[in-house]
Amino acid sequence: MKDTIIKKLQQATCDKTELNRQVIRWQKSLKEAEKVLKDGGKKKNK
Repeated sequence: MKDTIIKKLQQATCDKTELNRQVIRWQKSLKEAEKVLKDGGKKKNK
């Protein structure tokens, strides 16, 4: 579902550069949230 939302937003905003930047920021935020949810919020120890 997340990918579908991102694709639709990108299609709707392809001619508007500022909105494209915002979509990219949202996409990065969603990826970060997905990582945290998959890892259970655990941080890696180096």
